[in-house]
Amino acid sequence: MTSQQLGRDLSDIWIPRLVGEVLVDALRWAKKTAGPVGPAGFKTNRKLQRFIPTLEDHLEEGWGLPEVAGDEEEWLAPVELAIDPKRADLFMHALTWVGVYLINDGHPATGKILSLSLAHSVSRNSRAFDAALKQEGVSRRHSYRMRDKGLSIIAQALNRDQVPVPERITLSE
Repeated sequence: MTSQQLGRDLSDIWIPRLVGEVLVDALRWAKKTAGPVGPAGFKTNRKLQRFIPTLEDHLEEGWGLPEVAGDEEEWLAPVELAIDPKRADLFMHALTWVGVYLINDGHPATGKILSLSLAHSVSRNSRAFDAALKQEGVSRRHSYRMRDKGLSIIAQALNRDQVPVPERITLSE
């Protein structure tokens, strides 16, 4: 049954499905914004290292006007829009939910399995997920139950703490 069939509007309360979607979006945002970190993730960006003299540099050195073959027009470069600050705040807060509402509140095993499940949702690496579950001694079916339990606990805690539900999140049918 959907919320319309029950006669209730669920747009103002946290439900486990919404919590899961926000957590996955937050992890994707973090991965996209921060990229890989740590010694294995350190990579240099040649574009950032390249010295591109400004017009002032050219004039100061007496080089004349800058001309670079193959220069692309700036307006042709793809523009990536940043997310709005409210959404960024939601994602920053969401990245702490597993630690705050599960691990610190006495559900460390559920928090660990939920974290593995969320990482699998972001990376789509089934082999790594299965290997991690095997290492934890948990079957895939049981991991789904633990994931759902974790999302439910977080949803209840968010409702208890009166965390406002974001406006523009649409649940896929």
